[in-house]
Amino acid sequence: MTGAPTGPPSVAVIGAGWAGATAARLLHDAGCGVHVYEAARVAGGHSRSEVLNGVVYEPEGPHIFHTSDQRVRDFAVRHGMGRPYAHCGLTHVFLDDDDEHGRTLSWPPQVDELRGLPLWPAIERELAALPEHPSTRDFASYCVGVMGPTLYRLFIEGYTVKQWGRRPEELSARFAPGRLGLRTDGVRRLFRDTWEFFPAEGAQGVIESVLRPVPGTFGEEVTADRFPDLEEVHDAVVITAPLDAFLRRPGELEWRGIRTVSRYVPVDGPEETATAGYIVNQPSLRVPYTRTVETKHATGQRIAGTVVAEEYPGADARHYPVLTPDERNERGNARLQREIREATRMRVFFCGRLANYDYINQDVAIAQGMACADEVLAALRTGPRV
Repeated sequence: MTGAPTGPPSVAVIGAGWAGATAARLLHDAGCGVHVYEAARVAGGHSRSEVLNGVVYEPEGPHIFHTSDQRVRDFAVRHGMGRPYAHCGLTHVFLDDDDEHGRTLSWPPQVDELRGLPLWPAIERELAALPEHPSTRDFASYCVGVMGPTLYRLFIEGYTVKQWGRRPEELSARFAPGRLGLRTDGVRRLFRDTWEFFPAEGAQGVIESVLRPVPGTFGEEVTADRFPDLEEVHDAVVITAPLDAFLRRPGELEWRGIRTVSRYVPVDGPEETATAGYIVNQPSLRVPYTRTVETKHATGQRIAGTVVAEEYPGADARHYPVLTPDERNERGNARLQREIREATRMRVFFCGRLANYDYINQDVAIAQGMACADEVLAALRTGPRV
């Protein structure tokens, strides 16, 4: 490759969230020259944490690390993800139009709690009539097939309309199985993975530990028009950024953004909190936001104050891919990947939620970063592209 260095292979990593940080660190440890380029002034991506008046909080929303993958677990723990945590989900629902105050129930719904509701006779009949296998035609069909129409209305319908800005029937069922269910065992812990952690200071320090020996440029967005410059330095590029943004072609892919409003709340004592739990879903259309997040529940921080965040959907940001039944956005993302590969002499690799247009958790992002690093190393052994 013209202008390429003659020493160890060099890799550019675009994005310093979990996927990019993981790939960068493993490539660095394998002897590659690596440089990370991050548009924000700090690492962490959507998983980053900050401090307000001494209180740790998450400006981009809640992120709980959970996994059953031993390699992912060991990597995260090695960099400081070592504090066990068990998250119990909550949802605040209004039973009907006359219900003024509503009530807070477990998420996923727990049958033993539901038996105490005045709606239980209708719920019980609907549960008895559920199909053996829920339909995967669309998100709404799957949800109704798992919990019946009454619970779907209480827990899912309004939340989905707010979160995605469209009817649940217009969304794919592909991401539903890992994110909703109905519990009959009384276990309140949301995740069933082998390991679950939440660092006392949030994920920020963990991700920064991963990136510590890797050189980086922060506060500068790198897009495809920088390919000529990158080609002079690097043999390969790992892209974790949203591809329509990377190509400077907004609107080619659909995204759903969240505006988080975080406020400091004084409390009486170091163990006091302001809400019922770390995450409290708000599916009712009466409430303009989708959930509250109070990270102090998860960190266990002892401080006479807390931060409560409200998440308002519909912001002009690329937080969540919009997965529809016809998979048109996934096909569009694959088309953009092909176009980017053809636009440079460097070897190009993609990983993470944004570049792969996928709805994944932290552990999967780390696993993708690991797989990407393996793929890059295997490709570079065959020599640079010419």
